[in-house]
This record gives sequence, C-alpha cells and structure tokens, in this order.
Amino acid sequence: MSTTAEHQPWSPPRTASARRTWSAVALGAAWWQLAALGVLYVVCVRTATGQRHENRLHTLALENRGSETGWLRTAFDLVDRLQPHHLVLGVAVVGLVGVVRGRLGAAVRGVVVAAGTLGVTELLKLVLLERPDLLEHSSSANSLPSGHTSAVLGLALGLLVAGPRWLRAPLALAGAAAAGAMGAFVIADGWHRVSDVLASALVGSIVLCLVQVLPHRGERRRGALVRLSLVVPAAAAAALVVVYAGDASLTTSYLLAGTVVALTVLAASLALPREVARRG
Repeated sequence: MSTTAEHQPWSPPRTASARRTWSAVALGAAWWQLAALGVLYVVCVRTATGQRHENRLHTLALENRGSETGWLRTAFDLVDRLQPHHLVLGVAVVGLVGVVRGRLGAAVRGVVVAAGTLGVTELLKLVLLERPDLLEHSSSANSLPSGHTSAVLGLALGLLVAGPRWLRAPLALAGAAAAGAMGAFVIADGWHRVSDVLASALVGSIVLCLVQVLPHRGERRRGALVRLSLVVPAAAAAALVVVYAGDASLTTSYLLAGTVVALTVLAASLALPREVARRG
C-alpha cells in the first residue's frame, strides 16, 4: 500500500537552482555585514572623532575598574579566570552535541561557527586591522573585535547550529544571556571599547551566514537570513548613535552593546534552517 503524501517526511528542494539561490543569499548577507563592519571600523577607529568618543568611555571604565561588589564582583572574577582551554572544551562540546544526535553535518557546521567566529576575530584584531595614533596619549594597540565576546558568542551560535530544533529556544535564551553579559563585562571592566563588542556581533553573524553555504538538509528560510543580516548592523548602528552622539553614560553604553550581542543570538536562532525528518 502506498504511503500518502501527508505521512511522507518533508524534503527541501535539491535542485541546482535552489542551492545556488540559497548560496547567493547567504553570501550576500555575509558581504553586506562585512561592509557594515568596515564602516564601523573606519568611523570608530580610523577617525579622531571616533577615537575621542571611544576613549571617553574607556577611560571611565578604567577609572571604575575593581569597584564592583557582591555577585557582580564574583562574576567578574570568574570571567578573569577564563583560559584558552575552556574555549577548546566548549568547541568540543558543540561538536559532541551534533555527533550524539547522529547529525555529523550539524556537528561540523556547529564547530566551524564556534571556532570560526573567534578565528576571524583574532585574524582581524591581530593581523589585518590596526589602530592609528590620531590623538595625544592614544593607545596604538588594536582591540577590535573583542576576542572574549566572540568566543562566547561563537559557542552560543555553534550550539544553536548543532543542537536539536526543539532546544533552540532555551539555547537561544541562555546563549543570548551569556554572550550579552560577556559583551557588557569587557566594556565595564575596561578590557574593550564599545565598537569592539559591536564588531564581534557582526563577525558572529557573518560567520553564521557563510556557514549556511555548506551542504545540509533543512528547510531553508531566505527571508529570515536576510532579516538577520539587516537586524545586526542596524542594531549596532543604533547603539553607536546613542552611545557616542548622545554622550551616554558608561552603564548605558555597556548595556546597549551587550544587548546587541544578545540580539544577534536571538535573531540567529530564527534564521537557521529547520531540520527535516529522516527517511526510513
């Protein structure tokens, strides 16, 4: 007896045309955000006005360093103890989640997102980008993007990719909280400037879009991916306007930057393809 269409697992279109269209959308989303990252870098790092705004808040953070008490001080001390091997362990967990589920492709994509977000960040920060001395007593050390923020953001995005669809909502909420808190922390404690954290949000979204080009079985949602590529740059731009043009306080600044990072995780959870049922 033949199986009715209602009981057959849904299968995404596998035509060459459909794959090319999806790849073009994913690549376009990544390139658009890369352009936004370039604008962010030029405005905040390559101009004296941008550096002046950045240094004002950075100086405030350095002056207030160590003044936190209670649970906030405990959280700051915990972050201080993070080491590279913790990141390696986190990436391994991402891969293990996909392997345990029997989704090797998801495991690979999750690991690429997690490791790639930090890898691209370090390449940009240490090799490709520089911070010129445009002001008196200005530090020449480049800090854009933030490595700590990208590490936690990459792990959060990697778990979304490798994890099951039914766990995406709690994973997204937990990942948004963790990555957003890290983004806020590195500004509040004087490790990074606001633009460094916003740049990390863009890097994470760029890597996630690029990984969507890799083969996978899933219901691909072009509109959601496009929305991700629009939401993250728009949120970063809005945060910059409030923080720099509005001479925002240090607290407002790190809360806004952390919110942009958290929003990146939430928007990414909605942009990922829906997994389809296995045949058999």
